[in-house]
Amino acid sequence: MAEKTASDEALSPRRGLSMGQKYVGLSVTLLLLMLAAAVYSFVQANRASDETHLGNDVIEPLDRELSDLARNTSGEALSVERALRYGGPQINDPVRAREQRGRFDEQSVRVGAAIAKLAGHIDAYQARTGYTDIAVALGRLDLELQAVKREHQRYQESVKALLSPASGMRRDQIGVLEAHTQQQEVALIAAVERLTAETGKLAVMSEAGEGRSISRSKLASQENLLLAIVAFLAGSLLSLLFTRRMVGRVHRLIRGTHEVRRGNLDVSLPATAGDEIEQLTNAFSAMVDELRSKVTMRQTFGNYLDPRVVDRLLGEDRAVLEAGERRNMTVFFADLQGFSAISETLTPTALVKLINRYLSLVSEPIHEHQGVIDKYIGDAVMAYWGEPFTQGDAALGACRAALAQRQQLEVLRVELPELLGLRRGAPEVKARIGLATGDVVVGSIGSSRSKSFTIMGDTVNIASRLEGANKIYGTSIIADEATVDRVRMHIEVRELDMMAALGKSESVRIFEILGERGEVAPGLLDMRDLFEAGLAAYRAGDWKTAAGRFAECRRIAPADVPSQLFQERVRVFQETPPAADWAGVWVNDIK
Repeated sequence: MAEKTASDEALSPRRGLSMGQKYVGLSVTLLLLMLAAAVYSFVQANRASDETHLGNDVIEPLDRELSDLARNTSGEALSVERALRYGGPQINDPVRAREQRGRFDEQSVRVGAAIAKLAGHIDAYQARTGYTDIAVALGRLDLELQAVKREHQRYQESVKALLSPASGMRRDQIGVLEAHTQQQEVALIAAVERLTAETGKLAVMSEAGEGRSISRSKLASQENLLLAIVAFLAGSLLSLLFTRRMVGRVHRLIRGTHEVRRGNLDVSLPATAGDEIEQLTNAFSAMVDELRSKVTMRQTFGNYLDPRVVDRLLGEDRAVLEAGERRNMTVFFADLQGFSAISETLTPTALVKLINRYLSLVSEPIHEHQGVIDKYIGDAVMAYWGEPFTQGDAALGACRAALAQRQQLEVLRVELPELLGLRRGAPEVKARIGLATGDVVVGSIGSSRSKSFTIMGDTVNIASRLEGANKIYGTSIIADEATVDRVRMHIEVRELDMMAALGKSESVRIFEILGERGEVAPGLLDMRDLFEAGLAAYRAGDWKTAAGRFAECRRIAPADVPSQLFQERVRVFQETPPAADWAGVWVNDIK
């Protein structure tokens, strides 16, 4: 199975809640808080409603039913009294007595129905109420109602015995029954009064309950408000913490993005919860790691190839550069003079120190003036200037780099004894530089397995030969005419010769680079003018005038090798004149 890449790992699902789940969880939590507040408010409202409705649901019906019971009980007593009046010993009216007994029976049925209705009402509310004190009061009321029921049954039995006496019962016995009936009537009335008194107690409780209900309603309102505030604060705090944590992670990611955009790749974002932001953070970290790896690779390759070349090869125009293109460039060759002899006098360690320090010093001006170092060949350096790598005048940058290298060699000469650990006998270090400007082919050269990004063409060969030509003319920097034509406004030069490579018919006018305009000594410029006058006479075949001018140059600068060289050529041509078609070209046998 193929290994996962860093990007796949960053985007793979993680354990933990997703952003959607977190949002849903937060919403559910807030809804639960609201639901708890609503349930609490509902319970408190129901309790207040129960206490408020105690009077309406219990007390008022009980009062009505007690009134019915009392009225029917009074009706019973009145029926008995009338029945005794019409059917008693004083008046014997059986018809009206039977009528009153019928009324008594009707009142008795009504009293029984009222008792049953009252008992059912008490039982129903006892089963419904959740308040202990009300349940106890209803229990006492039920006991009194049972007592009323018993006394009513006794009263009924006594009345029936009184109104339907047994045959042969004496008058005194009837009087006893009448007295007993009156006692039962009193007992029934007393039981009803006790029941009424218990109902009054319940009414007092109802009034107290209504007061409690009002207080409870106020308290419930306050508690509901407090609970709503607590729910709001809790929800706000949860939302704030969640949002702050999420936004904080997003801000860290944004700050990391800004740092990367500014070029800072030392960005490290901590791992977070397993949600979409973590996946994005991990993907960002993986991207930074890849960028850091690419930068490391660029820096590593930058030690072998110029970073501009690396950027081009890794950029969009890679295919064009690899395929090769023709560009006009200035090519630079530099080499240590007498390096072979120097290497034989030094230990390997000292030689490596010398070469590394020399190449470091001579490379700095090349980089400073936008040149591209193509390669190091032992102690030699090859570089070039031109688009798309160089901005500005390529030839002028190359000339200034060559002049700066000449100054760097002075630094190396001062450092050399300490660098090599030699108190005396340090080798003399000199460099030769050749510059040529023209068309070259830029591209990747090599096999399918190994390639080198370089430049090719006659301009490269000319620059290499001009570097070697310094041996002949005793100079340090020689440039071709194409290079000099571009820098005459900024650089002082001296024309040296018309030179042709061995086996080639084309000649090249070559010049010595003297220095920046305004920085060359006037005496050297005077000698340069005399030399060029002598060179013109030399090419015209005026050997006497040429010899005089070169002699004057020797008087000004006795060590000037080109003047000495042309004095010798004039002497030879005076003895053996050149061919009639000679054009002043010197064939260089140095490859």
